[in-house]
Amino acid sequence: MKLCKFLEDYLFFTQGNETPEIMHLWVGISVLAGAAEKRVWIERGFFRNYLNLYIVLLGPPGVCSKSTSLELGGKMLKETGYSVLEGSVLKEKIILEMVQQRRDFQVDDNTTFPHCSITYLSDELKTLLTSGSEMGTFLVDIWGRDDLYVYKTKNSGQTEIPYPYFNLLTAAVPQWFGTNLASDMGATGLLARCILVYQDKKRGKFPDPIVTPEQWEARNRCVNHLLAMQSHFGPIPTSKEANDFYRSWYMTQEPSPTEDFRIVAYLERRTKVFVLKVAALMALGDGRFLIDKVDIERSLHVFNLTEKRIRTAYLIAGGNRLAPHVQRIKDIVKINSGRMEVTKLYSIFHTELEPNDFKTVLQILKETNDIELKIESSRTFIYLKTKED
Repeated sequence: MKLCKFLEDYLFFTQGNETPEIMHLWVGISVLAGAAEKRVWIERGFFRNYLNLYIVLLGPPGVCSKSTSLELGGKMLKETGYSVLEGSVLKEKIILEMVQQRRDFQVDDNTTFPHCSITYLSDELKTLLTSGSEMGTFLVDIWGRDDLYVYKTKNSGQTEIPYPYFNLLTAAVPQWFGTNLASDMGATGLLARCILVYQDKKRGKFPDPIVTPEQWEARNRCVNHLLAMQSHFGPIPTSKEANDFYRSWYMTQEPSPTEDFRIVAYLERRTKVFVLKVAALMALGDGRFLIDKVDIERSLHVFNLTEKRIRTAYLIAGGNRLAPHVQRIKDIVKINSGRMEVTKLYSIFHTELEPNDFKTVLQILKETNDIELKIESSRTFIYLKTKED
């Protein structure tokens, strides 16, 4: 599906390297969120949804070039004058930086709008969560704060952040993610506010990457688009067609009672908040200050692509000891032309997995719609599902 103009240009600019396209896509979405700042929001009854996102790129170290994709997006934001914070920081540093980056947007001749908007980039999530649950609690508190955030200390009094806006784009490796996330993020509610983008394989092999003149032209268009976004202010409206389409989709969303409780929490926030945020960013990425039906459709398309791997990500997040075997079974079946007898497959794993554990892994793969089991001539075969399936 064709996306908004900004993201189409951004994906064209970032092609020809080993980072999976879905990761570049979410970096591009985060760049748009960084450029929206606190100046744009969606009216939702008693509340306002601002367009900041907490995005975590999750993948093995040195495989998917996560840091490269973050760097490309960060450079674009900094080049166009938006506030970017990077590296290992404490909560106090973030608060100080947000106060120092305060901007006053001139709404009209008599009105200014103060806001403290910042995008935080880090290729290692653990550098942000060094202070454990305290940092997680802070990120939850500031996530949707509407007007004023007050930070009080015993010795230094209090610091006020008017209209704070914290846009997070970071990365993590499964080894750290699995042993730390459930306790440090799940307990605070931070995990449900994060969009996990999980990939474990690179896009392809590019031993001699180049950037064509056409790609640089696409980047220039992205830069000009971000510069133009500096004039936006106010609530972004939704067309009647878009609102009807979203309402109809919303009413069909009901997580399965067998679903992992952490995924249920994520799906609830995705349904009520994330889809609309990304739809608004799609509209802004087209240079429109109106959410139309196509923006909702584009947002759902992106989430459908992302959520194909989300259950694997949450398996890792829970530190499930069986998680490493999930991908390995898929890889083995794939190299056997996507079809393999179950008894033959188990003969490979019998020294590593008990029979019940092996069955559990197969059940996980069935529930994530990665495989199908078929009985043929009294023998059970495992079939790897394709994207078309």
